Amino acid sequence: MRFLKGLLLPLALALYKVTATAEMGSEINVENEKLPEGLTWEEWHMDHEHQLKDYTPETFFALHDVKKKGYLDDNDILSLYGLNREEIVGTGDGMGQHDESEKIDSETAKRVVKFIMKLLDVDDDTKITKEEYLEFAKRGNKFPDLGVGVGHHSDFELEYEIHHWNKFHKDKDPEVKVVHKEDIEHELLHHEHEIEHEEEVQRGASRATVITDDELESRIELENIPEKFKNGIF
Repeated sequence: MRFLKGLLLPLALALYKVTATAEMGSEINVENEKLPEGLTWEEWHMDHEHQLKDYTPETFFALHDVKKKGYLDDNDILSLYGLNREEIVGTGDGMGQHDESEKIDSETAKRVVKFIMKLLDVDDDTKITKEEYLEFAKRGNKFPDLGVGVGHHSDFELEYEIHHWNKFHKDKDPEVKVVHKEDIEHELLHHEHEIEHEEEVQRGASRATVITDDELESRIELENIPEKFKNGIF
């Protein structure tokens, strides 16, 4: 997506020149798409996505048997690994820049499903029953890291709510009197995604209207950016 570098680059620099107050919520803004040392992928997923450091195999299965069918199917596996969507916006957790967004490769998704089925579907009926998974877990096995990230279950808006809003704003600061750099980063990502979507709709409708850089910049609600983050830029 074409965007004003003169706007985003200075703003990005400003976001990281934050006060100690803003740093209160900064642990979300780390590179969390690489498997942490000392954890299995399954443990990483349960900690990061479900806030559970300790859990039982029964809990894991119940959380990921989405429709409570008694087994995991292709869709459950795709959801588990965060591949049940057309694209990952930003870094997938509500953060990042829109330029980091990427389409989900359908072939990769198929390979993930095929690999997991081969690993756990003992009777080859295209279903991983609870009994099959519990037997797998009983032997000390866990779902493996397949190089596709931590497995975000939700879209980037809900992921932001889960990992940041609910922790720092929902009960403690619903009026957002304390603004973290994550709030600004997500707001920018949200705006960029909306603009990108509008451009795609226009292209799909074969409209002759061209969105200029000035128009793109005007769509970002600068009044929502606290003064301390503007750093004299705007």
